[in-house]
Amino acid sequence: MITESKNGEDIKSESCPTCAVCGSEGEFIYLKQQDRMFGASGEWNLKRCTNEQCLLIWLDPMPVEEDIGKAYARYYTHTSLDIPGRLGALKREYLTQKYNYQFGSASYTIPGTRQFLRFPPLRHSGADGDVRFLHAVPHGRLLDVGCGSGDWLLSMRELGWEVTGVDFDENAVKVGRQRGLTINCGALEQQHFSNDSFDAVTLNHAIEHVPDPVGTLSECVRILKPGGKLVVFTPNGSSLGHRIFKEYWRGLEPPRHLHIFSFQSVRCALRQAGFQKMSVLPQVADSIIYESYLLRRGYRGSFVGARRRWIIWLFARFFCSIERLLVKWKPSIADCVAVIAEK
Repeated sequence: MITESKNGEDIKSESCPTCAVCGSEGEFIYLKQQDRMFGASGEWNLKRCTNEQCLLIWLDPMPVEEDIGKAYARYYTHTSLDIPGRLGALKREYLTQKYNYQFGSASYTIPGTRQFLRFPPLRHSGADGDVRFLHAVPHGRLLDVGCGSGDWLLSMRELGWEVTGVDFDENAVKVGRQRGLTINCGALEQQHFSNDSFDAVTLNHAIEHVPDPVGTLSECVRILKPGGKLVVFTPNGSSLGHRIFKEYWRGLEPPRHLHIFSFQSVRCALRQAGFQKMSVLPQVADSIIYESYLLRRGYRGSFVGARRRWIIWLFARFFCSIERLLVKWKPSIADCVAVIAEK
C-alpha cells in the first residue's frame, strides 16, 4: 500500500492487524488521521488493543521500515533545555544529594537546603528528569537511543558519563558528531554493540517511534551490563488528556508514533523483553496539553519556535495542576509514563 503525497515523498505502508505486545486483535478508534504538524504524507488509522491488560494503540496500516524516515523530512530534533552549567543551585544540591553528582568548583552547599529539598515542589522540580533518574556512575557508559543532535548527551558527559548516541536522522547525527559526540546512525538493532556494554540505556520519547518495540527492548537487555539501568519515557495512551482531546491529543502524532503505550502495555513489553525489576512512574507534561488544545482549535504546523498563546498556555498549566493532584490517586491518567528497569 502507498499513501498519496503532495510533495513526492510517498510513504509505503503495510497492514498491521494485531498488537505488537500481546498479539491480540485491535479495534479502530480513529480513521484517516493526517500529520497536522510536519506535513508527512498519507492518512492513517489507529487501533487499540482489545486486551484490557494491554491497551496498546498502534497504526494500521503502518509505514514500512525502509520508508519511516520520510515521515521525518520536516521534523525537529528534540533537545534538552537544561544542561549542568545552567542548573540552579537548588537543582545542583538536589542532584548531589539524591544522585551523587558532583559539580566541581561550581558545587557548594546552601545552608538549610537539605530541609527545603524535602518539600515536594522542590523534590519534583524537574531535576529527576534532567538526569533521567540515573545515579552517578564514575566513568559509566551511557547510551541514548533517539539522541537527536546530542544536547542531553553533552550534559551527561559534563556529569562524568562516557556517552554514545544512536539516531536514524542523518542530519541530526552529523550535527552531533560535529560537536565531538560519538553518535551512530540507524536503528539500535543495526549497531551490533557487544554484550554487556553499557551501564545505562535511555529512550526518551523514542520507543513509540520504533517498528518492533519488544525487539528494541530485548536488544537493550543484551547490551546492558548486569545491574544496568534502562530508562524509558513515552506518551500514555490511557491518559486523561487523551480521553478529553481524543484524535487531537498530541501524544498520537501519526505517522511517526507507531505504537502508543499504556501503563499496562509498557510493563508487558518490558517483561517480554526480559526485564523483571521495574518501576513505572506517572509524568505530567504541560506541553502535551497545551499542544493538544491548539490542535483541537485547528492549529497546523510545528510548535517549535511558534508564538505562545498565553491564555491557552495558562489553561494548560491549570489543567496539569489538577492532573498532578489526580495522579496521586490514579497514576495511570498521566499524559506520559516513565519506566526505570534493571537488568
